[in-house]
Amino acid sequence: MKVAFKNPKTGELKTVKIGFSWVLVLFSGVFGLPLFLRQLYGLGAFMAAWRVFVILISIIPMSADAREGLVPLLFVVDVGLVVWLGLKGNGYTGKNLLNHGGVFAASRWGIELTAAATA
Repeated sequence: MKVAFKNPKTGELKTVKIGFSWVLVLFSGVFGLPLFLRQLYGLGAFMAAWRVFVILISIIPMSADAREGLVPLLFVVDVGLVVWLGLKGNGYTGKNLLNHGGVFAASRWGIELTAAATA
C-alpha cells in the first residue's frame, strides 16, 4: 500500500510505501544516497559519516587481533543500521513530507487532508 502526499505550493505528488523499504536496506550503505534523495539530510549525513568511518578503520594499520575483533562488530552494526532504516525509513520519509507542508492526497477521490485534520 502507498500513501500519496501533495505539495500544495507546487502541486507535486509523491508516494510513499507503507512498511519495509528494500531500497534503503540495499542502498543506504552507499554513503546514504537514498536518504539524501528523500530529503532526510540528517540520516543521510550520518550514514555517509558512518561509511567514511568504516573505510578509514579498514585502511588503518592495526594488529590482526584488533582487526579480528573490530571487523565483525562493524559488520553487525552496519547490518543493524540498514535493517533499522528499512523498517523506519518510509515512516521518516512520510513525516518529513508532512513537516515540509505536504498534505495527504487521495487523488482517486480528489481528497486532500492536512496533517492537522488527521490528528
